[in-house]
Amino acid sequence: MYDKTRKELILMIELLENDENRWAQFFKKALAFFDNGEYQRCAETILSGSGGMGSLNDLVLAQTTDQHGKFQRKPNYEEINNQYQELLSSLYAFSRGMRRAANK
Repeated sequence: MYDKTRKELILMIELLENDENRWAQFFKKALAFFDNGEYQRCAETILSGSGGMGSLNDLVLAQTTDQHGKFQRKPNYEEINNQYQELLSSLYAFSRGMRRAANK
């Protein structure tokens, strides 16, 4: 489980660095806790990004504007957002599991 979660954190960071550096930094913080064996702090960090306006749940990747300022999507935007949602769901599941384990 831990190897999978670490890999997913790294994939999430790589995915977000192309679009949302603020959230990439957020997951780098979670990864630092994870690598220090602070799995509960990692989980709570991840969960703190959910809920409310502008949260991880609202994020849509691969959006940009053309040279005239007109909105457009980047190539492969569907694939990018599907990957993001899959990683986010898995990381939330890890985090909720850590929270449940701590409350026993």
